[in-house]
Amino acid sequence: MGLPKTSAWMIVPNLLRTLMRGDVALKSKLILIAGLVYLISPVDLLPDVIVGFGWLDDLVIVPLLGWLSYRSLPKKVQEDVIVPADETSKKKTQRVYLYLGILIVAVIVIALMSGGENSLNPVVVPQVGD
Repeated sequence: MGLPKTSAWMIVPNLLRTLMRGDVALKSKLILIAGLVYLISPVDLLPDVIVGFGWLDDLVIVPLLGWLSYRSLPKKVQEDVIVPADETSKKKTQRVYLYLGILIVAVIVIALMSGGENSLNPVVVPQVGD
């Protein structure tokens, strides 16, 4: 029996909610937490300064740890994580606006913290011998 069609945007929040459930084994929670820590950690297998390749390890390791966490969940919890797409389509519009609002607020906060009008001006480097 195949999995029902579902939105990937719904799997991630549902998988994160398993961290608070009492019927989920510690092993599953630790695997998921390891993926989250690896994602935000400055320590990587491939440094992020290597353009393109630096993010490649994040794109492989984090989903792999999420998948391993999902596979280690009890069957009942797995069914709760995978919500059929027709059930999620009702709330999809509301969630899009919520995520868009969060993104706009984050961009405004970053813009305000970055120093305002001087952040777009080019940096003047003094020439040697001037």
